[in-house]
Amino acid sequence: MFPLKKVLCPIDFSEHSLKALKIADEMAKTFHAEIFLVNIIPPIPSVPTPPHPFVFDIPKYQDSLEINSKKSLDDIAKKHVSSGIKVHQIISCGDPAQEIIKIADENDVNLIVVATHGRTGLKHMIFGSVAEKIIRHASCPVLTKRVL
Repeated sequence: MFPLKKVLCPIDFSEHSLKALKIADEMAKTFHAEIFLVNIIPPIPSVPTPPHPFVFDIPKYQDSLEINSKKSLDDIAKKHVSSGIKVHQIISCGDPAQEIIKIADENDVNLIVVATHGRTGLKHMIFGSVAEKIIRHASCPVLTKRVL
């Protein structure tokens, strides 16, 4: 049996990701493992705009997203992770699948537990699947929780 000491669970603050966290929490309790709660903030596209009196401050907006993510991860950790489990909270910016894989590798994670929407057809072709990308490229096992 492989040692299960570190479980990573990506959180996008949806009900789907909370269902995956429930599984990660149970596994962490069973194997006395740590949980890594990870929230990835996608890059904010910058669009060149003509001179205009209204200027959108992207760095300030990015900072507010990170502050809100931190607060939300704190709340989720308190409400959805069993007491006694060590929790690491990581917020990163970038492509969600790439960042999740990078964080898992950097922290020697043994298992990633992720929710998947189970999209098929055109929706899948257009939006792709973060879970699918993680499954294809992660160096550790990935457990998916399909949510409809």
